[in-house]
Order: sequence, then structure tokens, then C-alpha cells
Amino acid sequence: MLLALGTGCSRSRPPDVVMVVLDTVRADHLGAYGYAPPTSPHLDALARTADRYTGARASAPWTLPSHASLFTGLTPFEHGAEARFDAKSGILVDATPLRGELLTLAEAFADEGYETRGVVANPVYLGPRSGLSRGFESWDVLPLGENDWHHVAHRTFERLEARDPARPLFLFVNLMDAHRPYNVSQPGGRMWLAAPDPEDPSALLDELVGAVMGRGASDPELVKRVVTQYDTGVANADRGLGALLARLREQRRFDDALVVVTSDHGEYLGEHGLVEHSKDVYDTALWVPLLLKRPRQREGRAIDGVVSLTELPRLVAAALPAPLGARFAARFPAPADALPMAELRYTRPKDLLAPYGARFARIRTALYEDGWKFIRSSDASNELYDLRADPGETANRVADEPARAARMLERIERDTSAREYRGPWPEIAAPSAEERQALRALGYVDGAP
Repeated sequence: MLLALGTGCSRSRPPDVVMVVLDTVRADHLGAYGYAPPTSPHLDALARTADRYTGARASAPWTLPSHASLFTGLTPFEHGAEARFDAKSGILVDATPLRGELLTLAEAFADEGYETRGVVANPVYLGPRSGLSRGFESWDVLPLGENDWHHVAHRTFERLEARDPARPLFLFVNLMDAHRPYNVSQPGGRMWLAAPDPEDPSALLDELVGAVMGRGASDPELVKRVVTQYDTGVANADRGLGALLARLREQRRFDDALVVVTSDHGEYLGEHGLVEHSKDVYDTALWVPLLLKRPRQREGRAIDGVVSLTELPRLVAAALPAPLGARFAARFPAPADALPMAELRYTRPKDLLAPYGARFARIRTALYEDGWKFIRSSDASNELYDLRADPGETANRVADEPARAARMLERIERDTSAREYRGPWPEIAAPSAEERQALRALGYVDGAP
């Protein structure tokens, strides 16, 4: 049984499970993954006592399908919480909510007697219409203007203080400081980074979008200015992580807890002629951090190789004590001989409607195998990359490796044909006025209220 608040926890009961998603944080902008600027001291410290997955890949380059994969262990084409064209109307449905019949991590934990709490900073794609709150006893969606790391931490602390001391806890936290508009507020005390550009982050991002995606121009100085703002957002997300971990330690809950830290996707900063995310399946938007600290783990280790975030429910199951872990693993089975995959359907309407939008009117599915990555494209512009020799995905090897390309294409077609969900689809509620405002502020739509 769980001991009283603040007195630690018994090793005879299931561990608390704390999952933190640093929204829009790409792995290569973190110290634990080789980045020089000091963006992530708290994550880096955690990595020294956790399993650090060096090749984690998100299942999709935007929030809704990636979080749905985290919670269900399914790829986007299996769970269907994605963008899609409605067959009857021919209209792009921006975001299909997660179907109610799919088991989520929160539901599985609730079935085991866990208290389930979520605190999220994304008021749109983690909001009430997403279907992702199912299984949570509380799902606190912080509104715009109150969704920076400080407000997220404060609400999370309130949930920790009010928790039921007789039950283990599954806590999910989403921090959004590295998402447009980047949180460029400066921390007090020691400066972590150089002062960010004083221009409004959204305005500066729009300037970069116009240069890179609109005119196809490369402006290193403009990229540098945006990167500095982005890095400050990453540092602020790391501050939120640090505050949460410090509170767990103060309450003597950290050592016995299973702690998972990851991101739902990365961010393009000019690479591949792209800016922001949800536009393609290159690794700039898919390579994410993944740290897993098991209960009472003291030494960190690096785990190499590509692993999809669809594996997260099974990684959690493997870190839980028996027989709890075995029950979890049975409820989140992996397909036989599954390989890491990611998918993007069409991107957000704002980009499709832009003058450069024709590039995004397609479905892109990526497959990883033996150091290679194949991208099947519905417009037949397929791509193949040797990630060991070309991690930046600059040299398409389809013509050089026709047999490998054909084999990987066949594997994608086999897996998607066997496992793709094709409907019926859940009803989609119209966005509220607050959600429409958030869609504009987060850069997903244009126009007046």
C-alpha cells in the first residue's frame, strides 16, 4: 500500500509512473544527444541515471497522431487519429479523434487501480475533441496565456498534493514551451543561453517560413535568430521538467517511480526546405529524445538502434514489476516482426492552402530497417536513405539500391494493407471559439476570429 504523502513509497506496491512529453523538442538540440548549447541541464542529469534511447523516432511529425501512438502502441494508420480526406465530401478532416474502442495507457493503469492524472499545455490537439483524455480521472488543459512551463508545473503540483495516498499514480504531463510561439522568457539567476532575438517569435517564424518555404531562399542569419528562440523554448521546457523532478524528489517519490521523458515530434528549422513541423517525415521532425528511468535505477545506459515511440506501452510494461508488467504487455501486443514506421497525411490545412501547398497534398510513410530508411509517397516520389552514412537524408538512393527500395516498399504495402483502419470514423465536434483562437496562435490556421 502507498504510504502517506511525503514519506516515500513501499517497494511492495506498484510504482508510480510519470510520463513527460516535451512538445516539439528534437533530440539533436539536447545536451544528452550531443548539442553544445546548454538547453537541457535537467534532462541531461536525468539521462545519467536512466536508459537513454539514442534512436527514438516519433510515429508522426505532429501532436495528435504521435500522442495517440504513445497511448495505444499503434501506428497512425492503425489508430486513425490523423488528418484524412472524407470520402463523401472530399474535404480534408484536420484531426480525427482517437476511437473509443482502442485501449489507452491511462485506461490500462486505471484498470489496475492507479490514480490517473493528466496536465497538458496543448489546448487544441490534446484538448477535449482529441479523444486522448480517455481513462484519466482528471485531464487539465491549460488555456493560452496560462500554458507555459510555470503554469503547467503549478497545476501538476496541485494534483500531486491532492493525490490519493492509498493508490499508485499514473501522471502524464505535456510541456509546450518549444512549440510556436516559442517561450523566449529568460530564466532568473544564471543565464542558460544567450538572450533570444527580441522580435515576436511568431513573427520571426513567419519570416522564416516566407523565406524558406515561400521563396526557397536560404538565410543563415535568419535561421540563427529563429534557432536561438527555439533553443530558449527548449530550455524553458527543460525548466518545467526540472521543477517536476525536483518536486518528486522533495516528496520522496522519485527513486521508486518509473519516469519516462520523450517528445511527440521535432521541428524543421530550414532543413529540407521546411519550417516548423507536420510537413514531412524526415528525421528532423521524427528523431526525439526517449529516457526511461526504472524504479531505483542509479546508473544510466545508452540503448542504440531505431525504436518507434509506438513501443512505449511495451517498454513501460517491461519496466513494471511482475505480474503487473506481464498483464500490461498482454494488453498492448506488438505485431509479429514489426519494424519502426512513421506516417504523415497531407499536413495541416494552412500549409495545403498556401501557394506552396501542392507539395503537401500526399501521404508519406517511412520505414526503418537495418540502418536504412525508405519513404513511400502517394505521389510516387519515393526516397531511400542510408542513415549511417547520410543522417541528414540528403542523398536519395532509390536509383542506386533498386532491390532494397523494392523490398522496403513491398514491406510498407504489406503492413499498411494488413493493419490500416478504414472506418467507420468517430463524430468530430466543431471547435469552440477558444480552440479556434488557439489554432491561430499555434500557427495551424490563418485568418480572423
